[in-house]
Amino acid sequence: MKTKSIHLNLCALLILMAVIFSSCDLIGNGKDLGGDPSPMGDVNNEFGIMSSGIPGVSNPQAVVTAKNGDVSTVTYSATITDPTLLNIVKAMPDVTVSGSTASVSREYRITTKGFQSVYEEGNLTIVDYDAKVGDKYSLTHNGNKIVREVSKVSTEDDYNWGFMLIKTVQVEETGRGLPGVSKVVFVANHRFGMVGVMIYFEDGSTKTIGIVSDAEND
Repeated sequence: MKTKSIHLNLCALLILMAVIFSSCDLIGNGKDLGGDPSPMGDVNNEFGIMSSGIPGVSNPQAVVTAKNGDVSTVTYSATITDPTLLNIVKAMPDVTVSGSTASVSREYRITTKGFQSVYEEGNLTIVDYDAKVGDKYSLTHNGNKIVREVSKVSTEDDYNWGFMLIKTVQVEETGRGLPGVSKVVFVANHRFGMVGVMIYFEDGSTKTIGIVSDAEND
């Protein structure tokens, strides 16, 4: 079920999936999410894709490279030849692009309760597994007000993930200011963590990335 040709948006979207780790529940910015440390945040844990790959993206890697207390550093890299994806990545702060190779390291709080982005300005929840529809989190980062709002909480197994149907929490993000992108939707499951990212483009098209972690919650 796992493919080592990683697909965290295959790092363009994996690097846009660096946009991708967080949590929810009207937790105030800067506050701890709660829960126990998740094995998904342990050093050397890798995140991969459940597809044959994305045209224009190759040699993707996403791995936890450091851990300080309950904060994990995830390093993303990939070769990106698709012009649309490359332009999106170039517009993202802190991403290094050399030719067609992009890389970035991001910090996250990853617990059994969910994911949070860790920024200098504070912590911003990406997903809280106990969230309710309408829960909203926001933070101004790099001059952009990022807003994340819970749009769906499954009550039954209705999300197709590989060969399984699972329950999910879905969180819509707006305000990041990525060229050509209208919104990003994070899809997470309490056991498997982040399982997908959906990118909605202003031209009406979408890209969906299936995500899988080598480790999972009990």
